Amino acid sequence: MLQRLTSFILGFVSLVVISFILLVLYVYNETSFNIEQVTDYKPNLSTTIYDINGKRVAYVFRDEHRVYTKYSEVPAFLIEALLAIEDTSFFEHNGINGDAIMRAIFKDIKAGKFIEGGSTISQQLIKYNLLTHEKSLIRKIKEAILALKMENILSKEDILERYLNSISYGNNYFGIKTAADGYFHKSLGDLTHKEMALLVGLPNAPSFYNPRKHYTRALNRANSVLYRMMNIGWISREDYLTSIKETPFIHKPSLAKNLAPRTVNSVVKRVKKLLPDIYVGGYSIYLNIDIDKKYNFSDKMIDKVFNRYDKLVYISK
Repeated sequence: MLQRLTSFILGFVSLVVISFILLVLYVYNETSFNIEQVTDYKPNLSTTIYDINGKRVAYVFRDEHRVYTKYSEVPAFLIEALLAIEDTSFFEHNGINGDAIMRAIFKDIKAGKFIEGGSTISQQLIKYNLLTHEKSLIRKIKEAILALKMENILSKEDILERYLNSISYGNNYFGIKTAADGYFHKSLGDLTHKEMALLVGLPNAPSFYNPRKHYTRALNRANSVLYRMMNIGWISREDYLTSIKETPFIHKPSLAKNLAPRTVNSVVKRVKKLLPDIYVGGYSIYLNIDIDKKYNFSDKMIDKVFNRYDKLVYISK
């Protein structure tokens, strides 16, 4: 009896394994491997308008407000916080984490539905840029296959750079640099540890952890990030206790941060004849006017400025 039961279990397990392998092979053959959207990453970027003194006057963008940041500009603590909460073994795996996947499978089986994905940062980047957010086994297999392929093309640093610039941080802030400026009015290098922890905790559920609507919830999420970092030995207990006491100030929403709407609208109307992609091209436009002295020009006054100066604007990419 025991022998028959053992044979049945082994046969069932073998059938499941073979079926899974066949499913993977089928998905592999059916999956398009065109991942240039990730490897040759060219996202829509906001254009920034400055006055003659380099003071930022406004952002100009369409749909997604994104200011790009290079990996070298991101503080080490922010990278560590991200990996601690999302993918601790990121620099060790090849795109997928077998242990995390097995833990997720057992939890999903126990719950009778997909509740945990076990996705690495590489898989999340693939899902965000190439796939849907549908919770299905087929999508998970595609995600893993494409993540493995991507890791053979891009360095770990390149993957992190794309991830940090792709992800939504809520309130139409796309990219970590945009979120730092939007929520805290700070550059990445000026953020405190608590502020960095708050930001890396947002992509998991930007609306749920929105610090403008759910401040306490966002702080608790940030504290969880910091606790995880302490628990794995990446920060000291003293640093943890100091950071969790902080209550960062969250600025009110102002996507465009437009100091002079009429001036900006008039300038954009004229410049977009030269730059049709002004809303997505990530240009820096420097006006030949002092926004503090000549505030909020009308269309008529802008025309006079155009006629008066050889160059109203200096444009750089």
